[in-house]
Formats: sequence, structure tokens, C-alpha cells
Amino acid sequence: MSLHDLKKSILVLKDSVRHFISRSLYDFKSTDEPFSATGLKKAVIYRADGKLGDAVCFLPFIRELRRFSPDCEITVLSNGNTAQIYEAADFIDKVIIFPKKPKNRETDRFAESLRGCDLYVHLFEKLKGRHLRLINRINPKWIATLDKSLKCDNLGIYEYTSSVDERGLTWEQSEKCQHITDLLFRILEKGGIAPDVIDRSYFRMFADGIPAAGTHYAFLKSSENNPREKTVIFNPYGASSSRRLTDGCIIDIVTELLNKTDMHVVLWVGPADRERGERLLADNFTNNARVSVTGVLSSVREIITAMASCDAMIGVDTGSAHVAACFDITELTFYGDNPANYSRWHAKAPKAVNVILKTANFAEAESSELTGAVRDFIGSLDESSGH
Repeated sequence: MSLHDLKKSILVLKDSVRHFISRSLYDFKSTDEPFSATGLKKAVIYRADGKLGDAVCFLPFIRELRRFSPDCEITVLSNGNTAQIYEAADFIDKVIIFPKKPKNRETDRFAESLRGCDLYVHLFEKLKGRHLRLINRINPKWIATLDKSLKCDNLGIYEYTSSVDERGLTWEQSEKCQHITDLLFRILEKGGIAPDVIDRSYFRMFADGIPAAGTHYAFLKSSENNPREKTVIFNPYGASSSRRLTDGCIIDIVTELLNKTDMHVVLWVGPADRERGERLLADNFTNNARVSVTGVLSSVREIITAMASCDAMIGVDTGSAHVAACFDITELTFYGDNPANYSRWHAKAPKAVNVILKTANFAEAESSELTGAVRDFIGSLDESSGH
């Protein structure tokens, strides 16, 4: 066994021991009373560790939960990065900024305000001690997690799916790993809601503030300001270190877009990568008015508004992929070679083109594989526009 594998095995063992101790301290037998998704009075959704894509996927479920239990007080435990998304949804009553790693006293204080909860949802596969303590202190009537080891989970949504941690799954076997939205809607189905009456469409966040494509932010258009010019956003950096394209691949894709389309290309980068993106464009596309870097966006509302204002999107990030799907934007998204994770989190939309790379580490992706997919995507754009 290599040193790396040994360290990994030790970490897995430590996690298993901690999980066992946490269950011994906080797990409990919950009610056997049949669950009904109608007539709920109080529901809590835990998303304190969630990202943009998670929020987009959870909103349709929360909207439908409110539709079938109109008098239910719905609280979302969020983080500062995504709270604004939940706060903008009129079917959510409370959004609480919850610490990522609260101390026991903090957990107990939050739990006190959440007691009397009918339904508690935390779709995670191995809950940590702080998660279990919170559930224990709230003492909800019905609990939905993806942790198969918990006695307190009395909805058993995990029965419908395999684990995203089962990395040995083949693509055929990964079909057993259900999409996150399907798992959420299973909760409603468990509560007696017929599958065919559930609205499974995305919820369009901040829809009242979305302008016509490309008209709101200066960086979404070329300096010539051609009113007929279309905009494609290219997002080369994902949330994890393994989902980042190399400079060479980025240059090749931007070149392909500039040569094969008349669209304005926006290299979509976050604040930490803005300087790198600007330098990359300055070194390789000097004085080309048809390419720009993301401007300064001060809130998640502005980020989503800018994304929703484009005509097409290419990228490696599931968050931007779900935003594109939400607003019916034609998109091309690259995913790593992880069948279970893809099945759980890919964008589900008619205009979503999903490409699975031959590697899980995007820095190892071949430029020819990426640019070939981009070329095919450009061809589909031409066909849809009638060119």
C-alpha cells in the first residue's frame, strides 16, 4: 500500500469512528406515524454548506412543498453566499445564516428556535456530529437524509439511490444514483403527492430583474455595441481545484469561439481569478473588442442577472450550468469522469449539452477533446438560429 493510500485509509477510519460516536450520542428512533406532505406546519431545510447550483436545485422542491402545504412555515438554514437566493423566493418564510462549524452552544440555541418542526431535510450521505446534534435538539417529526445508518431518518429517501461516493460505479450502474431534484421530489411522493401533479420545472430567481440578453452589463457586449451581437459566457473554473482548465485549453476555446462565431465572448471568472483572466486575454487577444473578462459583480443577484442575460454558456461549473438551465439558455457543460456525481448533479434541461471528459482532473483534459465539443456546440447554435 502506498503512503497516499495509507493516509486515505486512516482518514476514512477516523471518519467512521467519529460517525459511530456521533450516532451513539445523538441518533434516536423517530415516529412511525405515516408522513403526509399536506398539512405540514413547520419545515426546515438545511443548506448551510450549499453552493449556487444546490440552491437552484432545491428551490423547485421548496416551491412545491409550499404549494401542497400552503400554511407551512418554511425555514432554510443557509450560508452567506446563497442566502440572497433563498430570500428572494416568496415561498420561503425565513432564511437563517447558519455557521458552517457551530459550537455546541450555538447549535443548541439555533435548535431551540426551530423546535416544533414537522419536516427536516438534510440530503447528505454521512452527517457529521454537529448535524446530528442539531437534529437531536430540534427533534423533528419526520426526517429526510441520505445517511443510511441513521435510525432517526424515517423517510428513507436513500432507498432510491446509490451513493455519490461509490466511485467504482460504471456508467450503467450510475443510473441508480438519482438526480438531486428527483430525490427531493421523492419526499413529496412519500407524503402522498402523485408524481404527475408535481411541477418539476426550475424556479427562475430574480426573474423580474433580468433584462434582454446582453443589455445590462457593459462587459457582456463589444465596445462597438452592435445591438444584434450575441453573447456567450465561457466559465473555465469550477468550485474545486480539479475543475479548472489550463491556460492553453482556455486560449484554444476562446480562439475557436472568436473564429467560428460572431458572438462576444465573456471569460467568466470570480474575483480571485480576475487578474489572471485579464492577463491571459491581454497576452493572447490584445485589442480584440469581442472578448472581455467578467466585470465586478457585488452580489449573487448580480451574478445570476448577468449570467441570465447571455445567449449561450460554456463552462465546467455546475452552478452556472443550473443557472443556464433555469433560464432556458443554450449551454455546453463539461463534467469529470465520475458517473455517480454526474448523475446526481448535472443540469437537466432541453438546451443543456452535457459532455463527459475522459478524466476527473480537468487540468489533464486534452484540448482536442474540449475544442471538438465546442465546435459541435457552435454547429448546434447555427442550426437553432437558422444560419
